[in-house]
Amino acid sequence: MIFAKFLAFTIFSLAGIGQVSARARWLERNNRAVQLHPRRFGREQPPVLDKLRNACPGEVCGTLAGQAVTPLLAAQPECSQQDLADAIIDASKQFDAATQANMIAIAVEYRQTEKNTPPDFTTNPPALRNSVFCQKAPKNPELNGLVQDQDPANDPDLFFDPATQSTVRKGDQANTLPFAG
Repeated sequence: MIFAKFLAFTIFSLAGIGQVSARARWLERNNRAVQLHPRRFGREQPPVLDKLRNACPGEVCGTLAGQAVTPLLAAQPECSQQDLADAIIDASKQFDAATQANMIAIAVEYRQTEKNTPPDFTTNPPALRNSVFCQKAPKNPELNGLVQDQDPANDPDLFFDPATQSTVRKGDQANTLPFAG
């Protein structure tokens, strides 16, 4: 009886060998294979986020550090990074002078942190793009004139606009140049 069950299982198993039970699928965009590019940095988060997390007692800085990741992502609005740097400075005002000075220094560093921008896969090879600049004045004067860093390997004339999810050439839009106001 055990032999009969084993024989039935073996026959059933061998009958399915000719069929494909799964297919490998290539990542594609617009019917073209997508090439994966490693991040420029060997880390997931910039060090300024750890500095922020540990800058003040209580939950304030931990909450701000958690919120600080999102504005650095490519699809986020162009002023979200500056707005969060302003929020860090605003939150610092509830602490002593030393903590406040440290948090302001962290906000300045955060404002100048490079944003993530995706390559333009419509070109071959994919073009590396810069992030567009915020076109409003910061709330706090400590942030005046500061902009995010750009990857030096990027094409200096190409920018990723998160509002349109497309490539913009330098000078075609005001946000391809730093805020002059």
